[in-house]
Amino acid sequence: MSKDFIRLAVNKTGMILLFFLLNTRPMNYQTTVKLDGKFYTSLRDILPSHGELKMLIVGRTPSHGSIVKGHYFQGTRGKSLWNKLRNYGILDFPQDRYADEYLLENNYGIIHLSPIPCEYRELDRQLTRRGYKRLMAIVRIYRPKMLLFSYKNIVDSIVDALDGTKIQTNYGFNPMCEVLFNGVPVFIFPMPGTPCTKEEATTCMDSLVSFLKQIE
Repeated sequence: MSKDFIRLAVNKTGMILLFFLLNTRPMNYQTTVKLDGKFYTSLRDILPSHGELKMLIVGRTPSHGSIVKGHYFQGTRGKSLWNKLRNYGILDFPQDRYADEYLLENNYGIIHLSPIPCEYRELDRQLTRRGYKRLMAIVRIYRPKMLLFSYKNIVDSIVDALDGTKIQTNYGFNPMCEVLFNGVPVFIFPMPGTPCTKEEATTCMDSLVSFLKQIE
């Protein structure tokens, strides 16, 4: 066997391996976080290594089901968020894949306000303030063009935790909330099962599509 043949075989194997690595998505985003001396299983932030974000999605806390699967928003309502983003042409992903695997290639990121699992309990003020501080650090680094909050009560809890702040929130864009986030546009997702009506949800999503087209 000639040296040239061996060299060619090695090069081809390397190229195949490189192609495989570049096209293999992570199995999951499960991680371990530490808070006040305790360790919790959670989901890691999905953020780019550098550059600015088109949109940063902010969840409340990771649910048990999402942590087990290692992917964001795997409950019934969470999946409806992904499906609505796909139906409106905001995030395209195959039916047999997890939506969060396709965020970075669309210049989107995602985090939880608090990485500590709280299930259906509301965040207390201390955790909310910690989460807000962490969120603002990420906003300063990645300079997202907009923030999409998965639930209205996430923004409401921030408003409540920031003493002296009195802002009424609504589904869709909230210009009055921008002062809390360095002027970044704030969008509250019209999650199914919330007081938001179907007509309101449609109007909200249409405005989101329009905004994203304007900043392309």
